[in-house]
Amino acid sequence: MINRLLQRVKKIAQTDFVKVTSLSAVATAIRMIAGFVSVKIVAKIIGPSGIALVGQFTNFITMIGSLSTGAIGQGVTKYIAENYDSPDEQKKIVVHAVRITFISTLFFSLLALVFCRQISWIIFNNDQYTPLVMITAGTLGLYSFNLLLINILNGYKGYRKYIILNIISSILILIFSIFLVVPFGLYGALVNCIVSQTIVILVTLFMVRHEAWFYSLFSKGKIERKVVKKMMGFSLMAITSAILGPLAQISVRKYIAECISLDMAGIWEGMNRFSSMYLSVITTSIAIYYLPKLSEIKDNYLLRAEVLKTAKIILPLLAIGCIIIFISRSLIINLLFSSEFKPMENLFAMQMVGDFLKISSWLIAFLYFAQAKVKGYIIAEVCGALILVLLSRVMVKQYGLEGSVYAYSLTYFIYFLIVLFSFRSLFFSPTGLNR
Repeated sequence: MINRLLQRVKKIAQTDFVKVTSLSAVATAIRMIAGFVSVKIVAKIIGPSGIALVGQFTNFITMIGSLSTGAIGQGVTKYIAENYDSPDEQKKIVVHAVRITFISTLFFSLLALVFCRQISWIIFNNDQYTPLVMITAGTLGLYSFNLLLINILNGYKGYRKYIILNIISSILILIFSIFLVVPFGLYGALVNCIVSQTIVILVTLFMVRHEAWFYSLFSKGKIERKVVKKMMGFSLMAITSAILGPLAQISVRKYIAECISLDMAGIWEGMNRFSSMYLSVITTSIAIYYLPKLSEIKDNYLLRAEVLKTAKIILPLLAIGCIIIFISRSLIINLLFSSEFKPMENLFAMQMVGDFLKISSWLIAFLYFAQAKVKGYIIAEVCGALILVLLSRVMVKQYGLEGSVYAYSLTYFIYFLIVLFSFRSLFFSPTGLNR
C-alpha cells in the first residue's frame, strides 16, 4: 500500500506540469511574499476606501493594456507553440503580432487621451485623477510591448526566463510600492499601478535580447490575410474577456460602494487581491505550461487525458489549500491587512468555494483557446460577466457584503456548467474521442 502510494507520488512528480510548477515555486513564493508586503503597506496607509480606488484603476489598466496588444496575447502563445516544427510560420506570427500591437496601441492611446476626463469620472466618480489616465495613455506602448514579448517567450517555451521575469517584476512592484505609497499615500498607490507595470519592459528586453526570435520583431514582410484572420479570432476572444472581466469588477465594486460604503468596496477588493495572490501559484503554471501544451495536442483522446491529468494534480492540492486558508483567516487578516479589514473574515468561506470552482472551470475553458472556439468562448464569457453583475446586485442588496461572495461562487458554478456543456463531446461522448 505504502509502496503503491510512493510510486503514485513519484509518477506525479515526474509529470511536465509538476516540473514546471516546481520550477516556478520560487517565483511564486517571491511574488506572494512581495504581494503580501505590498498589500500590507497599501492597506495600512490608504485603508479600505483607498484599496477600492486602486482596484478600479488596476482594472482599467488591465483592460486597456490587453486591448492595446490587439488582445492577441493568447493567440500568439498558441500559434507559436502549435508551429513548433515550423520556424518560418513562427516568424510570421511574431511579425504580424508586432504590427497588430503597434496599430492597436496607437489607437487606444489616442482614445484614452481624448476621453481621459470621462474615463476618470467612470473609474473614480470625479475628474481629479485625469492626469493619471493621461500618463497611462502615454506609457501604454511600454505596457503592451512588454505583454507581447512575454507571450512570445511563453509560446517558445522559455519557461526559465519567464519565471525569472516574474520574480523581478514582483520585486519591482514591492520596491515601487514602498517608495511611492509611503510618502504619497493614495496618489502614490495609483501612480504605482502605472509605473510597476511599465518599467519591467527594460528587464524583459534585457532577458530576451539574445533569443533566436528577437530580431524577428523588426523583420519586414508581406501582411498575409490568413495569418491576420487567425490572430483576429483570438483577438475577439481576448477582447471579450479583457473588457467584460474588468468592467464586471468595476460594476460590482461601484455597486457595493453605492449600496453599502466605499470602505466595504475596499474590503471586497482586499478579498479579491488575496485570492489572486494565492491562486498565482496555479495560474502561473497554467500560463507557462498548460495553454502551450494543449495547443500542441491534435488528438482528442490525448487532449482529454491532459486536462484530466492536470485537474487530478491541481484540484486536490487547491482544496487542501482553501481549507487551510479558511481556518487561518483571522491570522491572514491580521498579517496582511489591518483591523479595518475585520469584516473580510465573513467572506472567506464562500470565496474559497468560488476560487475552487473558478480554477476548475478554467482548466476546461482553456480548451476554447487551444481549439480556437471563438463563438463558444464569447458566449461563455458574456454569460459569466452578466451573471456576476446581476447576482451581485441581487445578493448584495439582500445579504450585504457577504452577498458579493455568494454571487461569486454561484457565478463560477454556473460558468463551470457552461464550459463543461461546451466540451461535453470531449468528456462524455465516445465519438468525441475519435483519433
